Amino acid sequence: MAKFKFHWGWAILLVYITFMTVFLFFFYKSFSELKTNELVTEDYYEKELVYGDVLEKKQHADTMRVQVLIQPGEKGVKIVFPDYIKPENLSGKVILYKPDKKALDQEKEMVLDSLNQILIGQDNFIPGRWNIILDWEIDGIPYFKEQKITIK
Repeated sequence: MAKFKFHWGWAILLVYITFMTVFLFFFYKSFSELKTNELVTEDYYEKELVYGDVLEKKQHADTMRVQVLIQPGEKGVKIVFPDYIKPENLSGKVILYKPDKKALDQEKEMVLDSLNQILIGQDNFIPGRWNIILDWEIDGIPYFKEQKITIK
């Protein structure tokens, strides 16, 4: 019976097989994570149809004398409206959109405090990327603002 002899040819084959195994493992792992990503909305077609309205609302928001500010902080996210806006003339909603976890999306009514601010507490967020979407109306004029933030 012939004795097995380990030489440089077997070493090259072993290195090649190890490399391919590691490569295929990471390839599989990256694609399996993509399947759990929920970046696509279910009603994207309907949203596309009304996007012209959103552009008009964004233009209204961009032409405000003083811009609405969205400021993430330690206590949560603070949304600051200009002083000249009267809270009783404002109606709308704040949407907290988590691109990778649809279950965490939230929608809140806009209610300004005495300082023309809205504070959304830290308990509404988990760490990661969030889109804060403001859709409001003042005296019959619609406005829209979206800002991406990262919560740590």
